[in-house]
Amino acid sequence: MTLKGVTYTEKADAGEMLLAVCKENPLANPVEVGSYRGFRLEVFYDTVNTHYCLYLCGKTRHKVELGSGALGNLTRIENELAKLPAKLEATKTRKAEILEQLANSKSEVQKPFAFEDELKEKTDRLNALNIELNLDEKDTPVLDTEPEQSDEPPERKCVNWER
Repeated sequence: MTLKGVTYTEKADAGEMLLAVCKENPLANPVEVGSYRGFRLEVFYDTVNTHYCLYLCGKTRHKVELGSGALGNLTRIENELAKLPAKLEATKTRKAEILEQLANSKSEVQKPFAFEDELKEKTDRLNALNIELNLDEKDTPVLDTEPEQSDEPPERKCVNWER
């Protein structure tokens, strides 16, 4: 693990230095602090959950929540790295499913609408019924809904109340 330009080969030393680097950066914005196994390391303080976190940065970011133990943090980082192959396989499977759905959708769009004649017939019947229903109605006059504008303030009614 490389932190602040210094390479650490011992886990205990690397863990202690990682905790020290965290305490130096109490900001919520991620700050690059080094590298580990080909990943850039970014440290930040999670203000919502009130603890330090670390991003393992490659093509994407992988979040690792840090604790107070030096060796425990390195174990958490290793566990996150161990999950990456399974995440990759799941993502590849999901991508294949989405591509298959896209191909199916493209073929469905090319097909003509099966019920187009029935839709046209029902729409024509609905329009005819609406015309028949509207024959009995008289035109309703359009009323001016806006109040008249005047320069005088509205009259106030004064009510005298007695007790």
